[in-house]
Order: sequence, then C-alpha cells, then structure tokens
Amino acid sequence: MKSRRLWVTVSAVAVLGLVCVFAVQHFLDADTYRPRIQATLSTSLGRPVQLGHISFSLFSRNLVADSIAIADDPAFSSQPFLTAKQIRIGVRTRPLLLHHEIHITGLTIDQPTISLLRNQNGVWNYSSLGGASKRNTAAPESDLLPNLTVAHMDIQDGTLTLGDLPANTQPHVYTNVNITARNFSFTHAFPFSVSGKLPAGGTLEVTGTAGPIDERDASLTALTGLVKLDHADLVEAGLVEPGQGISGIVDLEAKIASDGHSAQAGGHLHLTELKLAKDGKPSSQPVDAQFSLQHDLQALSGKVSSAKLRIGHAVLDLTGSYTTSGNRTTTQMHATGQSMSIDDLVAFLPSLGVQLPAGSRLQGGTLTVSLDINGPVSAPTIIGPVRISNTQLTGFNLGAKLAAFQSLAGAKTGANTVIQNLSANIRRAADGTHTDNISAIVSGLGSASGSGFISAAGALDYRLLVKLDSTGAGGIANQALRLLPGALGSVAGSAGKNGIPLRITGTTANPVFTPDVGKILSGAVQKNTQQSKPLDRVLGGLFGR
Repeated sequence: MKSRRLWVTVSAVAVLGLVCVFAVQHFLDADTYRPRIQATLSTSLGRPVQLGHISFSLFSRNLVADSIAIADDPAFSSQPFLTAKQIRIGVRTRPLLLHHEIHITGLTIDQPTISLLRNQNGVWNYSSLGGASKRNTAAPESDLLPNLTVAHMDIQDGTLTLGDLPANTQPHVYTNVNITARNFSFTHAFPFSVSGKLPAGGTLEVTGTAGPIDERDASLTALTGLVKLDHADLVEAGLVEPGQGISGIVDLEAKIASDGHSAQAGGHLHLTELKLAKDGKPSSQPVDAQFSLQHDLQALSGKVSSAKLRIGHAVLDLTGSYTTSGNRTTTQMHATGQSMSIDDLVAFLPSLGVQLPAGSRLQGGTLTVSLDINGPVSAPTIIGPVRISNTQLTGFNLGAKLAAFQSLAGAKTGANTVIQNLSANIRRAADGTHTDNISAIVSGLGSASGSGFISAAGALDYRLLVKLDSTGAGGIANQALRLLPGALGSVAGSAGKNGIPLRITGTTANPVFTPDVGKILSGAVQKNTQQSKPLDRVLGGLFGR
C-alpha cells in the first residue's frame, strides 16, 4: 500500500514537472527578448546583429535563435561578416523566469559562414570588432569596451573564406572550423582554441590565451599560443600569394607571443615539394628549418634574427628583415652556407631553377655561398660569390664538347668532367643570371676565366679564356700549334700559351662550345694583314669551324 502511494506521488510530481515545463515554454514568449539581445550583441561587437525568431528550451537553458547575421565593416563589404542558421544563447534560468532579466552565460553558433577580408594596406575586416560603434559616440574613454562576459563561446563546424581587396584572386576556403573561448570577455585574457581543415588538404590548430581585446584594432590583441600546421599547401592555404613562383607543402609547429605591438615567433617547419623560382621544379629533397623572428604588427615589418635551413646535412643560415605592403612582401636577407655537401643539395637545386646539361649530374664536393637576397619575394635579386670545390659533372663529356681540343691533341677526357675549383660572382634577377669573375680549374684540361649570362629562358651567352694544362692534352696541343709555319705557328702557339678564347651558346640543357677564332686572329691581323685569310682558313679547320 505504501509503495503504491509512493509510486503515485512520484508520478504526480513528474507529471506536474512536465506540465510546468510545457507551460513555461508555451506561455513564455522568448521572442520578446530578441530586441534586447540584438542590442546587447550589437553594442558588444560594434556591428549590427540581426537574429531570427527566438524560442526557449528549459531543458538546455538556451534561447535558440533561428538565424544570426553579423554585419561587416562597411569599409570592406556590404555583405555580412558572419551568418548562421542557428545560434544557441545560454542564459541563467531563474533571473529570466522570475525577473525577466537576461544573463548570458554562453554562445554557440552552428555551421556559420565567416568572411575574412584584407585590404591593400594589410588591414583586416575583423580589426574593428568590439566597440567600434561606441567610438562614434560621446562615451568616455573608460566606457569604450563592452562588458559582455560569457562562460563559453563556441563556433562549430564553420566555413571560413579568406580573401583580399580588391578581389584579384579566388578566396581560400577553410572548412570544419571550430573556435572555442572560455570565460570570454573584451576586458581580460581568456583561453581559446582554433582548428580547421585547410584547402587542398591539411589541418590547422591554434591553442593559447588572448586578450584583453584591443579596443581600437582587434587584430592587435595580445596573445600567446602554439600554432600547428599539418600538410598545408603554401599557395592553396593562402600562406603564399599565387604567381610568386613559390610552392610546397609545409608542416609547422611554432610558439607565438604578442603584446599587441610586436610579436615574437619561433619554431620548426618541414617543407616538402618546395619550389622557390617560377622556372624551378619541386624539390625531391625536404627542407627543415629552425627560425626565430620579431614582427612589428603596426608597421607590418619584421626581422629574422635567425633561420637555419637544413637540406640533408647541408646547412644554410639566413638573417635579415622584411616589409609587407598590402599583398607585396619585400625582403632584405643574407644567406651563408659554408662547405655544403653537393650530394645533399643535388635534389634541391631544381627548385631554384638550376638546370644542368641533359643527362648530367653533380656528384661529390662542396658548395660555399654568401648571398644577398633583396627585393619582392616574387622576384628577388640575388647577388654574391659562390664557390664549388672538388666535384664532378657526371654524364657530361667536356672533351667531346670541345672537339677542337681533341682534334689537336687526340685526347679523351672521359664521360665525367672533374671540377677542382670553380668560383664566380652571380647576380640573379628577373631577366636572368649574370655571372662575372669566373675562375675554374678542370682536371686534365686546364683553367678558364671570363663572364657570361643565362637568360630567364635558359639561353647561354658566355665568353671564356681557356688556358690548357701544360701537361697532358694541353701540352700536346701547344706543341702541335707551335709546329705551324711562320706567323701561323706564332699566333696559334701564343693562343695556346696565353689562352684560347671560347664562347658558350645554346641552352643550359644543351650547351654549345665554340672557340672564338676571331679573337685568336686579331693579333695576327695586326702583324700581317696579308696572312689573315690563310690563318682564318687553317685555324678554322683546326678548331672545327
């Protein structure tokens, strides 16, 4: 009997509770709060906020709006900054039911679309979020920031588009974007996290602490955090502007710390399929880098205090500065590499647009560079000395290319060209590569000096002075030249001793070597103009012309 009464009592209480819940939800017209909530959010964000019809769920203690639209900064767009089909607004139940007061405890926006835009001055459309509208009133300085504080703010499964003004390129689209903030406030620091999927694959994850929100420019808000990129496409993810000739896949882990004026960043990145020149090819050799930099958030410039690039065991040190103006970044960098293993660099050289003769490959030896890299990232000018030691160009028979020397000496240099030393000053710019002060020693052949130019299309125009080795093939050639009769032997012998002018044309893939007979003949013409034509015919035959 008692158990039956207890069961009836419990059932009655449950039914009464359900009736109360139904009555509250039925008779409480939550949509009447919509103007007040819209006004609170609009004041807090400094942007007009529009909400759809609002209902109340007692079980979840949420006010649920059918839609939300947050306006963009009118200087950027007339389209909304954020839209979503639903927003859940967490509220305290007792003040709402008993006193009709709204105390917001949380905001959850499902599947929003967010548009981030950057103008030509590098200013973002989210910079004016948070109190911008109040600055247009006569409110005192201390009242510029809103007082909205919520226990949690969540954006779930959003879509974020990243674009520039004017819209010269397609925007980059990030999907599955999730943003979480706890104890969010405009006036004090709060923990946050951001994650999402990047265009063309890859993921982004950021965790840290941000705030207080800068009342004049939200993009200058202080923060500390850890940034992780996994398999991010440099171009598709918007990290590098299209058309710069730079591409690749990056994995990044970096710590950042900003006080709102300057930011420090340092960490490690791993680059694969890297290409650094428009005429380059993706490197099959990955690049790892440890870096540390300081960035001025207002001047949009910074200094790279250290960056150590590792390509296999080869190490390249970078220091310098950069400046950003709109979508254009200009660098003033210096790169130094001491005795870097060429075997480690071989697979990386194509990314710089370096092309060797068809079927050939550098093997062994070292490369030393000291280069200044100045100008826009899309087309920098690279200037400085380079030096190669004790390497060989396998698969390239220089002796066969220099048929004139073989016809004189009957010597064969073999299938590989051994370079004992090669040094030059280079200047690589948009029009091509200028090479000056060339000095080379080729094993078994001799030395060469001169200068030349490689066009952007790979066409060669080099003029060298080749001095044959006094032993071996060079010695036999000099003896043969001196045996020629009279002035002919004198001029040819002098050319063999003092150097044979050589011209290199063709392309980097297929160079053409031609002795410059005109240079050789110039001395003879001055001594005996009557013998110039015979000399031309004889030397032309000797040098294969």
